[in-house]
Amino acid sequence: MLIFAFGMKLNKDIQKLADERAQKEGYFCASYYGCDGDKYIFIPMFADSQERILGLFTYITVKNMKARIHRGLNYSGLAGIRKRDFYRGRAIYREYERKYDHDDFTNDEEREYISAIVQNQRPGYEVPVSKSTLYDYLEIAERFGMKLELEVEERTKERNDGWEYYVVLKDFEHEKYKTDKG
Repeated sequence: MLIFAFGMKLNKDIQKLADERAQKEGYFCASYYGCDGDKYIFIPMFADSQERILGLFTYITVKNMKARIHRGLNYSGLAGIRKRDFYRGRAIYREYERKYDHDDFTNDEEREYISAIVQNQRPGYEVPVSKSTLYDYLEIAERFGMKLELEVEERTKERNDGWEYYVVLKDFEHEKYKTDKG
């Protein structure tokens, strides 16, 4: 749980309101951006990180347990808000790196999944997904019990190397979740 000045806390209820508002607008969920006094600010997210040209900048605010959608840059305080550092996403990725570097996987499925993500971030011919995007989507995947899949940007497939990737949220098909969810 994130704690801010004045003792306010971002909690699951606030996150749920933002997610519901984002879903009402056709997005998958809302990603926490920052806090301005008693107002929580979120960015609506699609189920993938593929770049889109949508028009006006869109964000969600939650204040007094009411979520509102905003379009445009009419919120003057947005630029001054310190964007969070994706602490949880960074920790998830560091654990993936540890498992990859020590060949410490529970099964082949986990090895394949984690290896694809870590290899994308290592120096090579391919263009890695940006760290902030990866960390954000790792947090979202964890929150919704999902996995990430890397997809090649169609416009880069004809290159010999230097493919660019985006992440896609996928249902988690691990046996534990099948048992726990029904």
